[in-house]
Amino acid sequence: MADIVRLQSGEKVDQWTVVEKLGEGGFGSVYKVSRGNEVYALKTESLKEKVKLLKMEVYVLKLANERKSKHFCTCEDTGIYKKCFYLVMTLLGHCLQDIRKELPGQKFSMGCALSVGIQCLEAIEELHAIGFLHRDIKPSNYATGREKLGELRRIYILDFGMCRSYLDENGRFRPPRKVARFRGTVRYASLSCHIRRETCRKDDIESWLYQQIEVTRGALPWRSLGDKRDEVAMFKVNIYIEDF
Repeated sequence: MADIVRLQSGEKVDQWTVVEKLGEGGFGSVYKVSRGNEVYALKTESLKEKVKLLKMEVYVLKLANERKSKHFCTCEDTGIYKKCFYLVMTLLGHCLQDIRKELPGQKFSMGCALSVGIQCLEAIEELHAIGFLHRDIKPSNYATGREKLGELRRIYILDFGMCRSYLDENGRFRPPRKVARFRGTVRYASLSCHIRRETCRKDDIESWLYQQIEVTRGALPWRSLGDKRDEVAMFKVNIYIEDF
């Protein structure tokens, strides 16, 4: 992992002014930036990173924007500053995971869960329509729009660094690999992902189903197992509907 480039409040990144840091992950940071009276999100990634997750994110966002997909942020700008590649995009509200944890019982009402779930599923459909799998569907990769823009009830899908195209250059399905590396988050990963089988569109839907159970019930049955891949996989294989 390359060193994370850190920006200071008030620092100018080309036409964008850094307001504050919003978060930091293993591959980069996210900042709130401004241009005039408008605010946006700026994501960074070191140029030394071997796996260019942010470039994949830019590619997917631009394809979605061309199709006017309603559950995707707008890619406002990209560039290189100091020793990092950056992406400027729509600034969103809170992610579904943070919202869920603030609610009584850490769960949505049935009506809210259904409404949110439908929008999350629509977002996956839009992603699949441009030829990509997400491979990391989970509540923290969805967020609401901002209240100021009147978009609190709109759900956006996030983080496309682990996306993979399931079509070749001729628009045909790519042949599956004999063995595929684990991708995603253990709690929400599909069974195919656990057994290193090539994933496809139905695996994003399986992860969405686990997400829906969590936001409706407040927890998944295997939550206590943490990131123990094999144990979680066996739990998923042997689960019965009564366990939910």
